[in-house]
Amino acid sequence: MKNEAATAFKIITTLSIVYLASNFYRSSIAVIAPNMMDEIGLTHEELGIIGGIFFIAFALFQVPVGIFLDRYGPRKTICVLALFAAIGSVGFSLATNFLELSAARFVIGIGCAPVLMGSLVIISRWLSVERFAFYASLIVGMGGVGNILATTPTAILTDIIGWRDVFLVASGVSALSAIFGFFIIKDAPKDHAFHDREVESMKDTLRGVLEIIRNRQFQYIFAINLVIYGTVMTIVALWGGNFLRDIYGLDLTARGNILFWMTIGVIGGNFFYGYLDGLFRTRKPLVLAAAGTTILLLVILAVIPVIAVWQVSALLILFSFFGSYGVLIMSHGRSIFPEKLLGRGIGTLNTAVFLGVFLLQSMGGFIIGGFVSDDGLAPLMAYRVFFITLAVLVSIGVFAYSRSEESKTTNKKAPETA
Repeated sequence: MKNEAATAFKIITTLSIVYLASNFYRSSIAVIAPNMMDEIGLTHEELGIIGGIFFIAFALFQVPVGIFLDRYGPRKTICVLALFAAIGSVGFSLATNFLELSAARFVIGIGCAPVLMGSLVIISRWLSVERFAFYASLIVGMGGVGNILATTPTAILTDIIGWRDVFLVASGVSALSAIFGFFIIKDAPKDHAFHDREVESMKDTLRGVLEIIRNRQFQYIFAINLVIYGTVMTIVALWGGNFLRDIYGLDLTARGNILFWMTIGVIGGNFFYGYLDGLFRTRKPLVLAAAGTTILLLVILAVIPVIAVWQVSALLILFSFFGSYGVLIMSHGRSIFPEKLLGRGIGTLNTAVFLGVFLLQSMGGFIIGGFVSDDGLAPLMAYRVFFITLAVLVSIGVFAYSRSEESKTTNKKAPETA
């Protein structure tokens, strides 16, 4: 494609700005979780559900979002649903109990559901397929500024105006990003087949979803997608803050600082794997090496005693970096979907990502909550069990993925553009 670098810069910058708000909401309650628990009287189990329900909303809406992307295009799908995030954020700022917090966070999840998937569909249509993983990593990485804002900046702002007003500010940012995206985002190049598509009947649309689900390669990739992002976000976006408070006695700002660097690790990991994908002739060995390193770090976190804060911080940052290899799996998944199923394919595959976060964050609440003492703190043993459970689940996902075919040998051509 002519002048691809300029096209890529415009597309990726625009999509990253829209994606920023979504990433903030994913991680926003990790640093303020203890404050919310104290103010509203939440249990660990309830906090786990509140943290995870955002992701179950994502998971439930991925297939509908995929259908919307194929029928109406990313521009309308992303920008219309983004307004739900703004509304949900206002509701979260006003919530006074567990049910209200859960409902508001669910609505936020609906609003954020199409952003990443729509972005991946757009870069698939505008940019070269050979560099899909790299471009996807740029969007995820640059959009990760939202995750950064959810750490130290949120901790500082919470100290100044309170966590409720933080979400009112986030609501305004969400609304502005939706308006911005509506005027800038373009669904596909002028000569792309998307513009000449025949709108399928609902029966044919659902048949396409079933075709995706029945694909054996899709099933193998779906399995590992359940645990990659979920494992990282369970710690970075929720339970990492409680771990640092319960075991190391860190206050709000100190927790925020460590979560900040963990988030930098997540962003760096996405760039790292996106870059390596362009260098390696095969993708599976890279995925298996990344997963193996993640498992090793989880085991280390599970067995070590209480160590210096800088040492445990280094381990958590390394875990965040090496565990952020989801762009490789999405690139693998992209290779098995034809153009007409692109939105539904990526959306259905992404269901695993957010279903996994919901299940793992909720699981963390029940594991850690089962050990809580009378003072409301969880002992080291709670987190040992938590970390080792995550390591076992990643191992199961890796075993399933190991049965998949090497994606780089089956996808040499760019997607149809005319």
